Amino acid sequence: MHAVPNEARIALCCIACAIHRHRHRRCHTACGHHKAPAEQFPRRYHYERSNHTQPARQLGGLAIIPAVLLALWIFGPAASLDWQFLASSSAAALILWVTGFFDDRHHLPESVRLIAQFLAAGIAVYGLGSEFRLLPDLLPFAVERLLLAFALVYFINLTNFMDGLDLMVVSGLGIPLALAAVLAAIGLVASGTGVLAACLAGGLLGFALFNRPKALVFLGDSGSLPIGLLSGLAFFLVARDLSIAAGLLLPLFFIADATSTLFMRLAARENILAAHSKHAYQIAKRSGWSVWQIVTCVGALNFILGICAFLTFDGGLVAAGAICAGLLGVTFLLSRFRSAGRRTL
Repeated sequence: MHAVPNEARIALCCIACAIHRHRHRRCHTACGHHKAPAEQFPRRYHYERSNHTQPARQLGGLAIIPAVLLALWIFGPAASLDWQFLASSSAAALILWVTGFFDDRHHLPESVRLIAQFLAAGIAVYGLGSEFRLLPDLLPFAVERLLLAFALVYFINLTNFMDGLDLMVVSGLGIPLALAAVLAAIGLVASGTGVLAACLAGGLLGFALFNRPKALVFLGDSGSLPIGLLSGLAFFLVARDLSIAAGLLLPLFFIADATSTLFMRLAARENILAAHSKHAYQIAKRSGWSVWQIVTCVGALNFILGICAFLTFDGGLVAAGAICAGLLGVTFLLSRFRSAGRRTL
């Protein structure tokens, strides 16, 4: 009975922290304080990977990540998140936060970024504890751990790839995370899972006030990399608590857009490390869809995916139907986005 107000308080706390930190930084910039360091952050212009037409600071992550981690340490212990998980996930997120900070300023080599990501993923997976298993009857412990680390690195990168439009991360990840918190509130997943999801969703919702069109602040790598890691951990926990299908359904749009784009580029023998604008949502934007049309469609789809995830709790035919419905919904929206590009050719 007390789960709903607790999850709401956590999210509101993160929203307030994120708003305060964003306003504090904007106020200092406007007043001329710390102007020199701020000028060292590049403004993101209209280039191959971005769909933004106006310059903006990549400062969002500098405000969101400290707020999320602070809230996680405040509320996590009471929700049975142990010290190993809190310390490991925080250390991993901070590694990516610092790496992203320098990458936003100096464009680090890909090798440095990947080393930092694998290091962070390894630490985060260690923090899950030896009792955390998803496929104990199918995979040996060491193999499952290795696959979890690779999956986490992939989720870190796909979050970074998908952060190319105003409110896209808020709509594409914030809503699924908020729905994961709702699943905790109704008792389908553990309270610790709900706390992690609520902290992230609250931070993203606070960020949304500054990232709405036309955005003046973007996440930058200092935001998208650690948010990808922590979100991946949240969906791992949903997969453990509810079902693997639920853990995949909640972020399925992000996974499907990034993965389908990767395979399409591989088939075309393109350099997959080069900047591009071939994600489905990017094609829709450059074909005339407005930002609000795109993020509204993605948000509506994510609510449907949340219902599908909920329906997997009891298994059986209902769960199978929910999985099929989720796959069809994602396929339909991706097709709509990509067909918009074909109609403009």
